Amino acid sequence: MPYYRIAGTVVHLKLAGKAAKNPPAPCRAQIDLDGRRVRCCGISVALCDFPMPSGGTCDMPLCVEHAHEAGPDRHLCPTHRNEAA
Repeated sequence: MPYYRIAGTVVHLKLAGKAAKNPPAPCRAQIDLDGRRVRCCGISVALCDFPMPSGGTCDMPLCVEHAHEAGPDRHLCPTHRNEAA
């Protein structure tokens, strides 16, 4: 089971049902915490859809706060949102 940051506190959630078999990944966007850059670790709701040179997409797990909507069912991570602008 992964660890998540919820309301500023890191917690270990025990999930049940489908979520227990395939839990959402923690958000990998970077945030400032006490003067350090750390992973957000919020519960992810989307993956970054930025096209990569390899032909795939970035696929960084993103929480609601860091998933920038770029179209219907299309999201960008903070880094690729800045590149796409």
